[in-house]
Amino acid sequence: MNKEQKQIKKVIDKAFSQLHVLSNITWTPYRDEIFDMNKKDEKRHRYNRPSSDFEASVNDCAKMFTVKNIAESLLKADQYQVKDIIRIRKSCLYSQSVVENYRDKIVEAWKDQDLKELASLDYIALINWEHHKEQQARYKDIINK
Repeated sequence: MNKEQKQIKKVIDKAFSQLHVLSNITWTPYRDEIFDMNKKDEKRHRYNRPSSDFEASVNDCAKMFTVKNIAESLLKADQYQVKDIIRIRKSCLYSQSVVENYRDKIVEAWKDQDLKELASLDYIALINWEHHKEQQARYKDIINK
């Protein structure tokens, strides 16, 4: 993991930690529920692939998606509907529901966070920095044509 990825991980870890407020509202620890969904999805995604393909751990990626999903739901509350469940990760809709129910607690916990930065966290940047840079270069070439 390079310096840039370590910085991304630091942002993710701080935001994820601040979501502890979702763990003591009811008998359901919502942050951990979303994390577990994302962890299961990430393990399925990595099945039969060498660990050397990934510069970030399964847990790091699950935390990233937990933070990203919640931030996206804060910025766009009606992004998903029930009909979307067959084409998105289930954690996206679950996150949106948690935000709808506990928006005030999350906003207070993340009062010092940049929601746009959290919502734009990039999976590829976290798991493969070189590939991320190649994607950025290709995108820049397309834009400049």
